[in-house]
Amino acid sequence: MLYETSNMPDYQWKLTIVERNLLLSNWVKLIPEAQEQMLWEADSLIENVPLLDRHRLLISLETLQEHTESNLQQQIQQILSHRLNTNIRESLELSLQKANLLFI
Repeated sequence: MLYETSNMPDYQWKLTIVERNLLLSNWVKLIPEAQEQMLWEADSLIENVPLLDRHRLLISLETLQEHTESNLQQQIQQILSHRLNTNIRESLELSLQKANLLFI
């Protein structure tokens, strides 16, 4: 299997699949159940990936909002609002930590 033989980090194989499915051209081909599963996977990945990957996932989700059914739009909005608030808080905490190190 690709997962077992690859030198990628554990999350990378799943991230690659999710990102591919979140592309608009692929998203519209997914059945609603698969779209919902991709949202669930994206939400769980966002917690565990580096900031750059997290940012790409959030942008993909924002792009899909206008191209989904209303129940999935609500799910995307919940993910975005929760994750964006978390990212802002983490960024502020990191900035404060760096500022404190400068004054020591």
